Amino acid sequence: MQEDPTYLVPDYYPGFRCKQGACRTPCCEGWPISVTMQDYFRLLSVPCSADLRRRLDGAMHLCNHATPERYALISPRWDGKCPLHQPDGRCQLHAELGEEVLSAVCRLYPRGVRTGEDREASCANSCEAVVEMLLDRQAPLQFIRQPVQHCLPDAPPPSHFFHTAGRGQEIRLWLIRQLQRREYPLPQRMLLLGEALMAADHALTAHDDARLDALLTGREALHVPEAIVAGHDQLIAGLDAAEQMLAIIDRQSRSVHDYGEAALAYFGQGEAAFTRYTAAAEQFVRLVPEWETWFEHLLINHMFFAQFPFQDRPVPLKDEYLALCAVYVLLRFLCLGWTAEHPSREAAVDVCAAAFRLVDHTDFDRFAAPILRQLGCDDRAHLRQLLCL
Repeated sequence: MQEDPTYLVPDYYPGFRCKQGACRTPCCEGWPISVTMQDYFRLLSVPCSADLRRRLDGAMHLCNHATPERYALISPRWDGKCPLHQPDGRCQLHAELGEEVLSAVCRLYPRGVRTGEDREASCANSCEAVVEMLLDRQAPLQFIRQPVQHCLPDAPPPSHFFHTAGRGQEIRLWLIRQLQRREYPLPQRMLLLGEALMAADHALTAHDDARLDALLTGREALHVPEAIVAGHDQLIAGLDAAEQMLAIIDRQSRSVHDYGEAALAYFGQGEAAFTRYTAAAEQFVRLVPEWETWFEHLLINHMFFAQFPFQDRPVPLKDEYLALCAVYVLLRFLCLGWTAEHPSREAAVDVCAAAFRLVDHTDFDRFAAPILRQLGCDDRAHLRQLLCL
């Protein structure tokens, strides 16, 4: 049987175009860029100008625990910017020698191509061009099959295996459809997603393939949780938990530090926080009336990009769900806190892209669930408080 050469991609994927030097915040700002062993030795000897050679030799550093796929890093400068950036924002390596010379990460980014059993490709939300594409989109994200033309690096073998009954991609798309059920408000859909994931997890753990099939085909209907009513006390409790979560995250991330500090300072504590949060929420609706649709796209694009919930790590599926809830809370809190004093759609895009630079380029998904558990926010009642924000 001939292997299918196509990849499953979001329908926006063929139309993605890099903004190059036009980005307000370069997507590579603030994080080290991994370089494969093959790319490292090729870049050491590539013919180039004396200025570029000096920059390259000073930029690349070997990893402490090098692997063929992550052999060296291009470390950011003291100000967080890539040392290969030109004053106009473009990459000097790209400008001087062309796209083919770039390392695999820089050549593909923000595209993520998964060459495993389920061939998938998508773009990361940490790119502001992707966030902008999704901002004004109304139609639900659809997924199509197409060839992927990029020169792909060899994918490392997976280190962790889940029992998925061979239906991992089908489960992912089914979970995505739950988040697209627009007859319910987005916070209620987040709860529904949790119900769906736990039902699938129970079926997979019990190796109950018949029940899994019933869930995926709709023959077993999901229980839809009650809508979240954001009362005063519930909102205060959720806001307090969100502030504690962000205070912990803010100490570990350069990407969201300024946005986080501004949001924490703006909302403050106590009754004043409730009043300010309510006003900020109303202003955000005026800026982005269809914010639930935008957040739906961002969350679904992240789920697909990260291959939620079966990422290559030994983490329980409940923790993957908690991490996704933390992403929602992070987006909501930062967007409202930043746009309260910077009221523009561009500001909303910038803060979302920064949040996903934290989510996509760090171990956010690993420490988000333990943080929520530490704060006592890992049960249904407390998640309802968080998701009411």
